[in-house]
Amino acid sequence: MNKSVSISSYTSDKIRLLSLVSIILVLYIHSGFHADEIEGMVMNDRVQEFVSGIIGRCAVPLFYMISGYLFFLKVPDGMTSIYGKMRKRVGTLVVPYIIGCMFFVGFGVLMAVLPGVSKYMNSSVMPLFSEPIGEILRSIFYDAGNGSPCAFQLWFLRDLILIVATSPLWYLCLKHLKWGFVAVVFVLTYFDVPHVPFYSLFWFVLGGQLTKAKIEMGG
Repeated sequence: MNKSVSISSYTSDKIRLLSLVSIILVLYIHSGFHADEIEGMVMNDRVQEFVSGIIGRCAVPLFYMISGYLFFLKVPDGMTSIYGKMRKRVGTLVVPYIIGCMFFVGFGVLMAVLPGVSKYMNSSVMPLFSEPIGEILRSIFYDAGNGSPCAFQLWFLRDLILIVATSPLWYLCLKHLKWGFVAVVFVLTYFDVPHVPFYSLFWFVLGGQLTKAKIEMGG
C-alpha cells in the first residue's frame, strides 16, 4: 500500500455528501422520541422508526467504510504518510470531539442550575461531579458506564479516534494480509470484548482494503 491514487472532484463531492448524510442519520438514530413517551404522536413514532430503525442502520457502516477508504487513499510514503494523516485527524476528529463532549456536559449543567428550568430536568450530568476527577474525565470523553460517553450520540467518533490512533497497525495488517485480515476482523465482530470496537474496525478496514484493491487495479 505504498502507492497513491487520486479521485476526481466529482467522486470526492459524492463521498463528502454521503459522509454528511451518514453523520446526520447517526445523530437522528439517538434523538427520537417514542409513541408511549409523547401522547398523540403515533405517526411521528412510525416515521422516526422507519428513518432511524431501517434507513439509519446503514449510516454507521457507511460512515466507517468511507473513513477507512479516504484514510488509506493516498499513502505514497507508506508509514510516513499514515503518521501524517494521524496528525491531521487531531484537528478534524479529536478537537471537534472534545468540543462536542464539553458542550453536551456544559449544556446539561446549565439546564440543571438555571432557575425555572432545573425542576423540569432530570440531569444525568450533575451526579458526575461527585466522582474523582479521573472518573469525571472518563465519563465525559470515553465511557459514562453505558458503553458511550456522556454525549452518547458521539460514540461513533470516539471509536473512530481509537481506530485512527492505532491505524499504523491496521495499515501493516492490510498490507501483508489483505482480504484475509478483513475476514478475521469480520469474525471478531461476533465477539463482545469490552472497549474493543471490532464492529467499527471491520467497516474501517473494509474501506481501506477497497482503496488498496482500487490501487492494484490501476483505478
